[in-house]
Amino acid sequence: MNLSDAQIKMQGAVVHLKTELAQIRTGRANSALVSEIMVDVYDSKLMVKELAQISTPEHSVILISPWDKAIITNIVGGITKANLGLNPVADGDLVRIAIPPLTAERREQFIKQMHGLLEQYRVQIRQVRHESREFLKSQKESGQISEDEEKRLEGELQKLHDEYIEAIEVVGKHKEVQLREI
Repeated sequence: MNLSDAQIKMQGAVVHLKTELAQIRTGRANSALVSEIMVDVYDSKLMVKELAQISTPEHSVILISPWDKAIITNIVGGITKANLGLNPVADGDLVRIAIPPLTAERREQFIKQMHGLLEQYRVQIRQVRHESREFLKSQKESGQISEDEEKRLEGELQKLHDEYIEAIEVVGKHKEVQLREI
């Protein structure tokens, strides 16, 4: 695994973290809360974002407008089954979800969940660094690179590691501010 492979993996971890954090609910409506929810429809499972247009016309309301109006009850059922604490309501041709304000206790639960995710992704970044170091070590032992080259590449690898760990911290702090916002 060379440095560009390591960078791609680390970058992918940060992108995936952002996607997962977007699904943690804050006090305001966000289409990411429901977009990835799987719905049983047409003898298969599809995400809400594949079945409907999702919008947030107000800071506390999510509107889902399915392209096929016959699947409204499937969408309501899928969101209810996802157990996110949301109460979807079929409202004519739309599904309306009112986002209730978060209690202080619930905010703390979400923050704790977020910190768990952050640690999980820090571990992924460290694992990529470890795999890359092992690769560099094997290249040095096989004579493909010199000891000086190995040290130089390890230094660059550590800089990459530090950069992506810092990116995770920044994303986490931003999400925590959102969660604490009333």
